Amino acid sequence: MAEQVLSPSGVCVCRRLGSCRQSVLGGPGRAPRPGAAFAAGQLSHIGQHYDLMINGLPSRTLVIAMETGRAREGVTLKERHAEVMKSASLAFTARNPHMRGVTSALRLAVGREPGNDREGEQLRLAGVRDPVHLFDAYAMANMRLCSAFVTGSTKSLGNATMSRNCAPHLAATIGILEPTLCIVQGREVYKALTALMSRRCQLAPQLERARIAGVDTLVAAFTHPSAMRLTDHWGRLTSAPYLYGTVVPALKAARQVMTEM
Repeated sequence: MAEQVLSPSGVCVCRRLGSCRQSVLGGPGRAPRPGAAFAAGQLSHIGQHYDLMINGLPSRTLVIAMETGRAREGVTLKERHAEVMKSASLAFTARNPHMRGVTSALRLAVGREPGNDREGEQLRLAGVRDPVHLFDAYAMANMRLCSAFVTGSTKSLGNATMSRNCAPHLAATIGILEPTLCIVQGREVYKALTALMSRRCQLAPQLERARIAGVDTLVAAFTHPSAMRLTDHWGRLTSAPYLYGTVVPALKAARQVMTEM
């Protein structure tokens, strides 16, 4: 990442940066876009216990979303980790819908049920004295490592050019992390990810096995937890038919497949 995306000094060094920035802000050959903003270089979250083993089996979970949608530039791996762990320190109900959805997905990925109890978010790992929060035992990478948005808001102005330009970075991330399970948040994210997928085999509704960047992994594809439509929203525990009717069975199926591998 230091050579391809964000230098140690905090400067975005991606060779496709100019193309992405112009696709949002305008530039040579493009009309200026008033009210558009662009934030470059927002790296991923990698938990300190990402390389998780459960009952002797690897359980490396990678959550893939679209973008942070924030104005802050030059976010390092360390800073992103701190942001996620700050969310971990909050009660379930105090987290935003996105991170509540992540919580439910991670609980299911380790064989637990969705819930708001603190104990259900803690892991007891061999050789580790203190409990480990689920947020420190997974990774989260965005399809786009830069954000485009309407100035003063989080309304996305991201586009296909940005997703296409950033796809090699996501492929490299998957190649390094070798996840056993990818949890995809958002239909557009999944659409972009399929360009990297081969040897696809449908295992259950919303669940398939695929090869990405040379890594054989399970891919569970859902809507975004904060989706506006009630039928697609799963960033809460009540009035969430998508959570119990779609996310739960798919991730339980994934867990079953992983235990049989």
